[in-house]
Amino acid sequence: MTAPSSRVTLARRRAAAEKLARQRVDPSPAAWHGWFDGSATPNPGAIGIGALLLGPAGERVEISRRAGIGSSGDAEYLALLALLEKAVDLKVEELLVRGDSQVVVHDVLTDGGPGAKGLEGYRARALALLARIEQVAVRWLPRHRNGEADSLSQQALESGPGTGAAAHPLLDVLRP
Repeated sequence: MTAPSSRVTLARRRAAAEKLARQRVDPSPAAWHGWFDGSATPNPGAIGIGALLLGPAGERVEISRRAGIGSSGDAEYLALLALLEKAVDLKVEELLVRGDSQVVVHDVLTDGGPGAKGLEGYRARALALLARIEQVAVRWLPRHRNGEADSLSQQALESGPGTGAAAHPLLDVLRP
């Protein structure tokens, strides 16, 4: 017999999988595509965030910056937030977002519940930004298929404290 907590976990996973399955719609030619990744070295440590937005008319927006000190969860969420903030600033109407952080992707896609412990503020901000984009889908992809965003986050870390080392404004505000 399955324990009650195991049933709840299975039900949540099933619901998340069903939500992911519903998102398997091909974007229109007018859609923007985005990738995000964050790094913390060591973990916790210095945070580098990277994101790439590609527009339907060949637009290319790269984000690569230091974002203070935190965990890998902070880094991944801050990279997603930077990507979403830029998409909102650009008035993107249709967006397909991809990231290799299962924690962040599943956290954003999970209906109800408190979300990932310690990342609740980031989740709330991400959901608010996602709501400002007319059509948006968030998908997980394997790390080896997220190379450009990863390179941008690593580049930010390599830039050293002299270049863009200020903490991301949301780092301290959104921590519980």
